[in-house]
Amino acid sequence: MSAPLIPMRPKQGKFDLKAEEMNCLNWIVLSGCPREDAFLRFVRPDYIGSRTAPAIKEAVKQFFAMASVREYMEAYRDTISGADIAKPKEMKGTLDEKKSLALTKLVEYVLSEASNISTAEDPKSILDYANKIGLFDGNEEGTEQPRRYLPVSCDGCEYRKFVEENCETT
Repeated sequence: MSAPLIPMRPKQGKFDLKAEEMNCLNWIVLSGCPREDAFLRFVRPDYIGSRTAPAIKEAVKQFFAMASVREYMEAYRDTISGADIAKPKEMKGTLDEKKSLALTKLVEYVLSEASNISTAEDPKSILDYANKIGLFDGNEEGTEQPRRYLPVSCDGCEYRKFVEENCETT
């Protein structure tokens, strides 16, 4: 018996994308590689070795901002996971359980985005979300209050004792 084959395209949906763009998106979903690397390998190999980094970043940003790209990636993820695209999952349970599940999913999402923060479109928002859900609690170094030292009286001063014991008197 042979291993199951990985589908090349999503089972449902019609997408207005070129074959190399779909291959790029497939590779990102399957491997988890950074967006810029896959974009350069599949969509714009002519940019490899180019010294126009701002142009590359802008092209990547524009490509992944397209609705068809986001929809394709979501459909392909659903195809890979075997999820039924037509039926949305309905949450069951009490309100507290739903809140707990939603918070867990939010934390998982923020952590997954934070692990790829170098390729994120808006890294500042990811940090804001992480801070709001409490991921940074306890990791902050608090400011230390100023310390005030009172001088030791002359009778207990170690420096005075040293000087008296080690100096010659005339």
